[in-house]
Amino acid sequence: MRERLFLDASARIAGTGQTMFERLRALRSTVATGAGISTPVFHEVCHPYLDAVWAYREAVRDELEGHALTPTGFGWSAWDGRERCPHCVRRGPDTVPGRR
Repeated sequence: MRERLFLDASARIAGTGQTMFERLRALRSTVATGAGISTPVFHEVCHPYLDAVWAYREAVRDELEGHALTPTGFGWSAWDGRERCPHCVRRGPDTVPGRR
């Protein structure tokens, strides 16, 4: 899939797609170490992956249709899903890695 993306997509789409694939690999590696869905380490890589997936979708829609999606269109503040994640909400905003 990635090679097809690099052959057929614009530079913008290929770039967002590459980021998505890199974050997917990080997620797969984390799961391979035994990290379960309720562990903080899983969420440290899962939410950046979700953010990258949505960024890719947004870029493709914008290029194809000129109508990009936004998180607010879904009632969310960000693409990464932390605000809707029961594990991250339980941990609190000041304990979520990478957040201020």
